[in-house]
Amino acid sequence: MPRGRRRSFSTTQAPDVTALEAQLNELRQRQQELKQQIRRMRNSQGEISKLEEKLQNQLATAKWTVGQIKELRPEWDEWGFYQTVQARQPAPRGRRRKVAAGNDGNA
Repeated sequence: MPRGRRRSFSTTQAPDVTALEAQLNELRQRQQELKQQIRRMRNSQGEISKLEEKLQNQLATAKWTVGQIKELRPEWDEWGFYQTVQARQPAPRGRRRKVAAGNDGNA
């Protein structure tokens, strides 16, 4: 098509308005889904970087790293070691209540 000229639709090729509106609605829906997906990805990247920073801080103070242990014991299995660690409930924080010995609170 030559530059500067607009396409003219003949009466035999009239665009179907309902089909165009349906296509527009589909594209808007797709755009909304993609925006939500991008938003979720950005949020998860922030969470991952926070976890990486936390892990780096925790491992920065470690006395032994995996590399150092494997230098001394090449057969040491890192994953096997982590499987043997038992999970514990964290210790309660804050002040402990004073309870008299033998006193169950009933007077």
